[in-house]
Amino acid sequence: MPTVSLCMCVRDEGETLAAAIESVLPVVDEVVLGVDESSTDDTLEIARRYATAGKLFTFQWEDDFSAARNQVIQRASGDIILILDGHEFCPDDNHPTAGYLARMRQQDPAANRIMTPLSFMAQVREQGIPHGFDVICITLAMNPDEAGIPQLFFLQPRLFYRGEIHYVSAVHNYLGGHTRDQAMGCPEGLLVHQMPAKRESRRKVQRKKMNVSGLRKDAAIERAKPKADRVGRPWFYLGNTYSDMGAPLKALPHYLEYLKWSKFGEERRQALQQVAVIYFRHWASNMPETTDEEKQAKKAARADGRLRARRFALDAMIHGWRHSEPILLMAEIAYEEKDWEQVLHWCKLAKAIPAPHSVMFLQGPAYTYMPHLKSMQALIELKRWSEAALECEQALSWRPGDEKLIEHLDRIRQQERTETNAKHDCNLLVVDRLGSFTGDLAQHFSGTCNVVRRETWDERWEGWADVAWFEWCDANVIGASRVPWRGPVICRLHSYEAFTDMPGQVNWTNIAALVFVADHIRDLALSKWPNIERETRVEVIPNGVNANGLSYRERGHGRKIGVLGYANNKKGTETLVELMRQHRRHEWHVGGEFQDPHLAYFFKHAVADLPNVWYHGWVEAKDEWLDGVDYIVSPSIVESFGYSIAEAMLKGIKPLIRDRQGAREMWPEECVWRDVGDFEALLQGPYDSARYRDWVLDRYSLERQFAATDALLKDLMANRPDAFHATQVSMDETRLALGAMPVAVM
Repeated sequence: MPTVSLCMCVRDEGETLAAAIESVLPVVDEVVLGVDESSTDDTLEIARRYATAGKLFTFQWEDDFSAARNQVIQRASGDIILILDGHEFCPDDNHPTAGYLARMRQQDPAANRIMTPLSFMAQVREQGIPHGFDVICITLAMNPDEAGIPQLFFLQPRLFYRGEIHYVSAVHNYLGGHTRDQAMGCPEGLLVHQMPAKRESRRKVQRKKMNVSGLRKDAAIERAKPKADRVGRPWFYLGNTYSDMGAPLKALPHYLEYLKWSKFGEERRQALQQVAVIYFRHWASNMPETTDEEKQAKKAARADGRLRARRFALDAMIHGWRHSEPILLMAEIAYEEKDWEQVLHWCKLAKAIPAPHSVMFLQGPAYTYMPHLKSMQALIELKRWSEAALECEQALSWRPGDEKLIEHLDRIRQQERTETNAKHDCNLLVVDRLGSFTGDLAQHFSGTCNVVRRETWDERWEGWADVAWFEWCDANVIGASRVPWRGPVICRLHSYEAFTDMPGQVNWTNIAALVFVADHIRDLALSKWPNIERETRVEVIPNGVNANGLSYRERGHGRKIGVLGYANNKKGTETLVELMRQHRRHEWHVGGEFQDPHLAYFFKHAVADLPNVWYHGWVEAKDEWLDGVDYIVSPSIVESFGYSIAEAMLKGIKPLIRDRQGAREMWPEECVWRDVGDFEALLQGPYDSARYRDWVLDRYSLERQFAATDALLKDLMANRPDAFHATQVSMDETRLALGAMPVAVM
């Protein structure tokens, strides 16, 4: 079993040093500690308690991280070196960060064995570093939030064989003495960096002084090299240093200089991303905006910054397509431009990307809650409340207990409820004794009203309904018209009612509007009851046909003729039988039901000797059934419309329609026959599938019917605008500031 030496060089780490050492004590054989002589707290006293005998020493700081760490390594005697900073620790099995990292990488613990950080360290101690490798890079999670999501995480070499391997570079030190192919990545190994806030502030001051000075020297050395030998790393780290100091515009020229020479793909991707962030967030940040001219200049600079940011972000995506950070920056740019669908597009891409394994910085929020948060913000702008709530819940699954997210979820749900309630402030009663003509209309109304459908009416609904729609001029509307309603009542009359005395029994002064489905039926009714036009509003709104589920194709002449629908005395059954006898070379397919048993009895006898006639009964699969015929025939003596005609035409089938009142005004004239004598000529005449389909779409689409009906209702409700008014609440109350959770942190 190989031995492991814990090696640490520390300064002013008294607050966290004991916890750091104890987190790995079970998996190390010795503790080697070097303490900076300039420490001012109890770091040295704590080090004495934990250091292995003869393995504690003090050193004088010389502005060189590599020199300090190499002194510690030289005093180690173990086979494997474990490097740990005084503010880092190996998390125990209950710490949430390890689980979050597995989820970020889209690993399923139920399907794959995932080691805990401590068990991973124990395995290295038991088995050593796998054959062929000298270095193990494990995950370093920087400053996890209260939920356990790290601000940054990346792979860093922390385990390596003692010997020739050592640290190089005074500032941003890295391991030398081995080749890259001798280092392996083991991301399930994990250390957590959690420096106290005061210590972090002092460290930034220290690094500002030391890093800038040291890196400028390195940059001068780099600039002195032949251009072909430059790699640009000092400028990359100068950019990082200035970004970390909160001076992004000072960082920008160093990143741009680095990009001239860079050759390391992962590092280049991060530089491109950082440049994009600076252009987007900071390019115009220092510009004044007191006067109108200054405001216009800053607005132009912002637009220029977005343009530059987009270019660099796209370049970063090309260099690192497995990374979410530049994708989310594109979403942030789209958000500023109020292109909500683009925001959703980029966030959808980001959600699908598992966190990659990289030695460069990765943003914890970018692989956890941030794509959901940005999607939520865009969906709020689009007022798609249910979807916004789902995205907020997904964000909460990463940050359970986050009070701000919970508050946003409550506001989203409140807004959805407010608008839903406002939308349903109008109660609409639909009375239809058959239910066959109001399904689509009721569904349409449900978008703006609270709809209840009933077969019969009674007085209980008078106080509830803001609007009442009576399908058919029948006993229901006769009874309802006896009393005044608090809202408008509309009656729709088809055709059969015009041949009864029921329209004459309605008290039309209590009916706000009478809707006919065809001009000729209106003319017939008004010729019999002219008082209707004086007592109520009269409208003609043609029927609408639902084209969904009706497949269209180009067709031509054939041998199969279809008849579809209810059969009663007005349907011209005797004429239909005569046509069947005259055209025995054609197949006749009859689908539907006989509403009169006498008529069914007659038809069965009349076609008994006709082998070219098939009776299919009631047809459920209408699209499939119509697909099997070449013509649709309507021999009715009177119709207000004819749904089977329109549905067949939508499929490209030629209609053969008997000449009757309104037929030539409603349908193509070349599809109307006067008598059985010219039926043959019509049957053999021109066949134009596209014309039939377009005829119906142009005149009898559901959209046209809905638009006309909506206009009527709006006009009738003009005295009660509140019934259709949705309360609007300022979106400022439900919008998160994008800048509060940055895409990139450097």
